[in-house]
This record gives sequence, C-alpha cells and structure tokens, in this order.
Amino acid sequence: MHLAPRLGRPLQQALQRSRLGQQVAALPQWRRTSNVCKGSTMFSGTSVNELEAWLVQNGVDTSQYGRQLAKTVADLLEEQSKSESILDVVDGRAQRIVRVLSMHIRNNRGQILYEDEQILPDGRSRRRNVTVSEKLIADESWKDAVPRAVREELGTVLPPDYEISVQEETYRQLEEYSASMSYPGLLTRYIFHRVNARVTGLPQGAFETREERPGGQLITRWVWRDADEVEAIVGRFPTSSTG
Repeated sequence: MHLAPRLGRPLQQALQRSRLGQQVAALPQWRRTSNVCKGSTMFSGTSVNELEAWLVQNGVDTSQYGRQLAKTVADLLEEQSKSESILDVVDGRAQRIVRVLSMHIRNNRGQILYEDEQILPDGRSRRRNVTVSEKLIADESWKDAVPRAVREELGTVLPPDYEISVQEETYRQLEEYSASMSYPGLLTRYIFHRVNARVTGLPQGAFETREERPGGQLITRWVWRDADEVEAIVGRFPTSSTG
C-alpha cells in the first residue's frame, strides 16, 4: 500500500493561508477590504444544501424561509452568486452584508417616489415602504448603479428618451444593522448610499411596473409622497424592507 507523505504542521498552515489568500483575492474589492474578510468563515459553497447547512450551523433557523413574506434559501444563494451580498460569521452568528443604492427621486412638486407594495408571482403581497433601492453588484460604485437602478426598477414605464439628473451634493452614506424581512433570523449589515435625483418621463400619479419572473410577473406599485411623509415612515434610511 502506498501512503502519501504526511505534511508537517507548518506546511499545513502555509497551505491553509495560501488557500484563504486565493479566496480573498478572488473577491470584489469591497469584500477584500471589509473587516468580515479577515477570517475563513465566509460562506463559499455553491448549492442550496450547503447554504442551508451553513446557516443552521451558524445560528439561523431556516424553517420559515419560503413561507409568508420570507424568501427561500435558493433566493439567498442566487443573491450570493450575483455578488449582491456576502455571508460571514461575526461573533459566532451568521451575518449578511449588503450595499444598497437608495434614491430619492423627486417630481416637479418635490414629492418623492415611493415603492409601496409588491405583488409576488405566487400572489403574496409585500408592503415595501422604501424609496427606489437597488443592491450594488460586486465592485459597482453607487454612481454606476444609478442608471441600472432606474432601468431595472422603472424602465417599463419610462419613454425611450428619459434623462436622469443626480444631485451629488445630497449624497450620504450610512451603515445600519437590522433583521431582514426577506431572511428571518439573519442579521444584515446594510451599507446605504443615498442620493437625490430627478428622472424625466415618469408618471406624475400612482403607477405600476411589471417584471417577468419565474412563475409569473412581479408587480410593483409606486406612489408619490411628500418628503416629510416619507421621512416619517422610513426614517433616515430604509432597513429591513430593502430585502
């Protein structure tokens, strides 16, 4: 019988550091510079079963995922595969980190566009209570995300020649920790990039957008609200309703 030579402990540690270094080097820049990347506790699997096992092992009860307003473990895995978030273990518990563009789009009356409700393809209704929001992807900057957010969230009601003007002087960044409505029991660290903007061609009254999803259409209902009304409802920044 042929036995492979046993590696000494120093060499084993060196190999472990090398593998971790390769994992971190493959991450987008914002992940590499985050404090959560200083260990080997980040989720790096590729299957729903692996993710569910990782969540349970790190203190998250997934029994309610896919029920009522909660998303599924498969949804969370898809978010990971798109580089829209990372998962790590902080103080012994799983934590989700998400960067979010939060746009306050105003109309000619100074009102802010407000995502009021979503009707999911299976008929479930989710009250959103947020302004136009979009998760940033990998190394995407908030400025680069603006046209994508407008196109993806509002494109079905906009004319071909619409224009976006961003008021960069209103930009603010804030980090908050909150429970996610989409993933119960999973503490989420939100890094918000908030800015005011105007978009030409939007309906001036309440309207709906429709997006094709597996199993049917996602219907989003939008309303315009006075600025003080928005601040009273969502506070400084949207949190758990962001997703």
